Amino acid sequence: MAKKVEKVVGISFTPTNNKDIKKGSPITLVHDTENKYSSKAISVMYKDIRLGYIGEKGNENHNIIFKALPLKGTVKVIAKLEEGEEFAKFKLGEITHLSVELELKGEEESEGLIQSFNEDVEVRFDANSHRYTYEGREFISATTYIKKWQKDFDKDFISGLVAKSLGTIQDDVLAMWDSGGSIAADYGTVIHNALEHFERFKALGEVMQQKKDLPFNKALPSHPALRKIIEEFYEQPILAELKEEYPESEVFVEELVTNVELGLCGLIDRLFVIDLEKKICRVQDYKVNIGSEDKQKDKYLGQMADMAKTKISKYQMQLSFYARLLELQGWTVESLDIFIYENEWKHHDLEVIKLDF
Repeated sequence: MAKKVEKVVGISFTPTNNKDIKKGSPITLVHDTENKYSSKAISVMYKDIRLGYIGEKGNENHNIIFKALPLKGTVKVIAKLEEGEEFAKFKLGEITHLSVELELKGEEESEGLIQSFNEDVEVRFDANSHRYTYEGREFISATTYIKKWQKDFDKDFISGLVAKSLGTIQDDVLAMWDSGGSIAADYGTVIHNALEHFERFKALGEVMQQKKDLPFNKALPSHPALRKIIEEFYEQPILAELKEEYPESEVFVEELVTNVELGLCGLIDRLFVIDLEKKICRVQDYKVNIGSEDKQKDKYLGQMADMAKTKISKYQMQLSFYARLLELQGWTVESLDIFIYENEWKHHDLEVIKLDF
């Protein structure tokens, strides 16, 4: 662990003369998601008092600290306006200068680590192998878990039959399937990334739009076709209805949920938190494909055998897996929301399925 001392800026925004704040006092660094000037604003908090922010402009440590949030630290240096002194608009006893000390892991230690949303653990993710590990133990992901309820697709056997019926080579059939699958996956990934990007940066994008008099939010894609898809996602009536019903709600994207004891984890695309303190939420996900409501040849197995033979059933299993991990940590998951894009967005409100853990 490396110790770093950071100067706290923006102290004058919320001046405080709290006598309990002194050298050695504990502080917490958190992401200020409501800051309209920066999508990566880091608040320095003493209990529920915001003391200021970690300087962002020109600070090479800012992004390192941001990736490690939330963090704990202590007050390293503090100065308050004393009797007979004058400094800017500060009043007697208010903090005029503050530095905090915190411990950060080195780059090698922190590389690939993802903070769990529902447990106080960091899980290592290997993007090449798509493996999640914690203290050397490999976790089972949602994708791996739900395979136990699905009949395997015999790719080699089926491709052989197709090749024979067409009078062509089996390798060509497999190559075409693989190439087509990659194109579909890449297309879905682009839309997924654009949705995540807009959710993270829409506040900053709106400020940029207003200041530069732009025709659209700067966090939206520049390409009109992709921008239209993202705009139409946010125009869905259900999103406005949920916001109206739960005005204090928050949206979190790409959140890892875990259960260390069971060795399970999953990455939620979109988590609609109704009440963070009371732990109430809706688990949401977006998919990009066609025929989600069509009957599939593949069968579901075991306790899932009676489910409708559609892709939506598979999505319901996946999101129920995430929901269960949250429930095991005291969360109440009110519902599951699947947003599917074909040539337009379709919303499916689904119940959480009871799983075997």
